[in-house]
Amino acid sequence: MPETTSQLESHESRLELFAERFKLKDQWEAQVKALNETGVLEILPESQDIGIVGIDGKEYPIPKYEDILSRINPEKIELLEHKLEQGFSKLQLIPMAMPLDVLADRYKRELIKHSKDGTLLSTDNTPLDLNAENPLYVWEEYKGADIEGKLVYYPKRLDKENHEGKTKQQLIDQGDAWEIRLIEETVDIPAQGKGQTIGGRKQLEANKSPNEYLRLTQEDPQYQNEQGLTPESWLVKAITHLHQTNQQIDDYQGKGKACYLFGVFFHALLGVPVGYFFRGDRRAGLYGSSPGTRNSNYGAFLSVKI
Repeated sequence: MPETTSQLESHESRLELFAERFKLKDQWEAQVKALNETGVLEILPESQDIGIVGIDGKEYPIPKYEDILSRINPEKIELLEHKLEQGFSKLQLIPMAMPLDVLADRYKRELIKHSKDGTLLSTDNTPLDLNAENPLYVWEEYKGADIEGKLVYYPKRLDKENHEGKTKQQLIDQGDAWEIRLIEETVDIPAQGKGQTIGGRKQLEANKSPNEYLRLTQEDPQYQNEQGLTPESWLVKAITHLHQTNQQIDDYQGKGKACYLFGVFFHALLGVPVGYFFRGDRRAGLYGSSPGTRNSNYGAFLSVKI
């Protein structure tokens, strides 16, 4: 049935309160500013707007503040209010249509800039040394993988034949050229036994396999409507957090852990992406791991789609 005028007014009032509590507009402005200043965004030649060019060669302007509000319907706002109570208080604007290779290059630039400025720090504010010649190791299998369909997004199983994931082009075609997500305020993945319970939800802890993390999102009610990060989400988080705070995320020899990005799957290779910073090599990395691998230095973060 169509919504009545009173129902629409009630939703608009609730949405306004949510946006104010969440500081949604301030967060949107900060995300746009960071993505622009780090070179993720460009002036689009046809529309003359700011945004990205996708793997399909089409222009995708960055979502406006009103675009975010339009995605929050009455059913969604109840979920988002609940997740806000559980620590999902940071907004992400993720250029999913952007070639992964290009987004990784923007991260390299930001790492080099901070290293030159002497402002590359771990989350415990320890200065980090950087291999400026090769600041980001990227496993060779990533090259062109999102364009060629070798990566599938949001799989239901980490299985070669029955993953039920979608290619990047399929995400674009369904309207997700830009994803808008909420991520946790926590920057460092807790070690095993160190996770806190926030709003009735236990933070994910290190030392579980990607298969186990994925199963938790499907079977444990505390993690309902949550998904693993993608390389694009991780890169945006790394770029914007470094730009805004001078801190490098997922330094597993510091306070952090390497992060399984099980929102994506190399289905033919049975590989799950991993994002990290390794002090020994003095560089960040995007590598891969098997779905069943456990490691006390590896964990995962989750996100909620708006």
